Amino acid sequence: MNYSDLIQSIRKRFKFSSNDSFHLEYSSPACSSVYLDNESDFKMLFCCAKIYHMDNVLVTVVKDVGKSCSSTSVVVDDCAEMIDENDYLDFRDKLRKFAVQSGFHYVLSRNDSIYVNAVCANRDVDHCGWEVLGSVASINQCFYITRFNNVHTCRGMIRNRSHRQLGSKIVRTCIESTVCLNLGLKPREIMSNFKSTYGYEISYKVASRAKKRCVEKMYGSECDSFSMLSWFREAVLETNPGSSVVLEVDESTERFKRVFVSYAGQIQGFKFSLPVLYVDGAFGKSKYKGQILAATGRNGNKGFFPLALCFSDSETEENWLFFFKNLKALLEPQGRIITFISDRGVGLLKAFDLIFPGNPHLYCYHHLRYNLSRKYKNKGGEIVVADVLQKFFKVAYASTEKSFYFHLKNLRDEGGAATIDEFIREIPLEHWCRAFFKGCRYGIMANGIAESFNNWIVAERSLPPFAMLDQTRMKEMKMMSERSVESKSWTTKLTPKMEKRLKEQLDRSRVFRVIASHENVYEVRNDKYSYSVDISTRTCSCVKWQINCFPCAHALAAIQGARLDVYDFIDPYFTAEYYRMCYSFPIAPLSNVDASCSSTEDFILPPVTKRPAGRPKSKRIASAGEKKLIRCGRCNKMGHHNKKSCTEPLNMLL
Repeated sequence: MNYSDLIQSIRKRFKFSSNDSFHLEYSSPACSSVYLDNESDFKMLFCCAKIYHMDNVLVTVVKDVGKSCSSTSVVVDDCAEMIDENDYLDFRDKLRKFAVQSGFHYVLSRNDSIYVNAVCANRDVDHCGWEVLGSVASINQCFYITRFNNVHTCRGMIRNRSHRQLGSKIVRTCIESTVCLNLGLKPREIMSNFKSTYGYEISYKVASRAKKRCVEKMYGSECDSFSMLSWFREAVLETNPGSSVVLEVDESTERFKRVFVSYAGQIQGFKFSLPVLYVDGAFGKSKYKGQILAATGRNGNKGFFPLALCFSDSETEENWLFFFKNLKALLEPQGRIITFISDRGVGLLKAFDLIFPGNPHLYCYHHLRYNLSRKYKNKGGEIVVADVLQKFFKVAYASTEKSFYFHLKNLRDEGGAATIDEFIREIPLEHWCRAFFKGCRYGIMANGIAESFNNWIVAERSLPPFAMLDQTRMKEMKMMSERSVESKSWTTKLTPKMEKRLKEQLDRSRVFRVIASHENVYEVRNDKYSYSVDISTRTCSCVKWQINCFPCAHALAAIQGARLDVYDFIDPYFTAEYYRMCYSFPIAPLSNVDASCSSTEDFILPPVTKRPAGRPKSKRIASAGEKKLIRCGRCNKMGHHNKKSCTEPLNMLL
């Protein structure tokens, strides 16, 4: 567009004849009035807009009458505001936002692809003169506001608590920056923040849709999210050499099947974390659902260390096989025997036995406890179930075989021999009982670390797969950086939590007497019990040193009695040095500036999913017996009721 095109467009728009004389003016931050008379002035207008970062420039068309062009001789005093071609489609949204900010309502008397004419909603009642008219010029396809009367002549504008034109599009522009920084914001939090910031109330539906629009602007639609996985794989492998990203697509239908992701920093850092992995699956909450399979390690400070993540269409044996195969490819070069902990999910056991036949596999105690409680459904009262579970705890945590059989007898007497024997036959003892596990289990009995990780990414699980993986990556990248910086200030030899544990055990060891038997073997006694400790094999007759892989109080008493350094008998995974090494391999950031120029042009269709009836579930369904028993303050019985909801009959003594 040049100056001549602008003049012709104005003559056509305002129906000026060839004899009509007019001139153009505009204002800038440097000068209140600038004439626009030729092509040079027209180019200067754009230079001025660029210098002062002006999105649009208000140009005034002044018709000359006679030989003068004073302000009184202006016939056409409407402003012609030119909006960029890429922005004119958003004019309606800007008009809505202006109405919301000003606190009035309007109606569109004309609204099509060329013209937009808005008038005050009180025009028919109070004959209000507020009006704005805009149209698209055919010569340059730019949008012009040709008439704008910003004076309301109605009775007044009274702001209400809500606004009819405050939809999800407008709300998105207001909350976009906040949501981008925190995708975990819930709709009700958005409603509360919007009310306190802008003074308007919005519905839950509007808040939810506005958040969805923010995510779509960042990552595209949920359907396009699957196609972006190809770029994500390319970008991760380029910026993080040594990472493992495996994407599988059905070749016949071009539909997504599964993707496995593990970053180089996590693979290298896992070498210095405990040789244990918690594997678990969690359901996705986006439009296409899906299942998130995760392998999470444990660092020396009792925190979780994410190693690998897999997004699949469902939790099946085939998907677990895919996950374990890629996981094995990461673990084999490290040469360590990894102990796995799981909750025996769908298809997990068969897939694990095929890929890791020789690795130790522990079953989560809490899930076994819930499974046992189901055996007594409609067979016994809550008190009976509580007693059975309490005795099962002693069986599972028994340190020796003699202690195991002693507590098992009590459990069979309480819960019925037939029921208990049937339950125990289903699960091999070495997978859940401490007394029969051969190896170092670091005191682990439950899959709590996996549950903590699933809860840590609960907000990301609501996102489409590409957004979920990218947001989880940033979260893990930030966590690794923060823990690396934090650990540099530690002055202890062990990590803070393990140093605290060591001091507690040392305090307990002071009451024991140590008697040497022969080289490296000692008898440790107190007033009631005696224990045999062999510091060369790192064993104690209480078995807790072997189970926890950390010296018990008896072992510490023997080590100090032998005048040895206790730190020499502590697993190196608990040291601050190993912890720092865990987080010394950062995850490199990704740049999506050239995402559109990527050589990958794969179009991946989403998996075929059938949406279940009813409102989508956002929380995990609790297992039977998972609810914690409480004691009622009215009947004093254990159960799932309290004093307010108690309906038990009371035996009143007169």
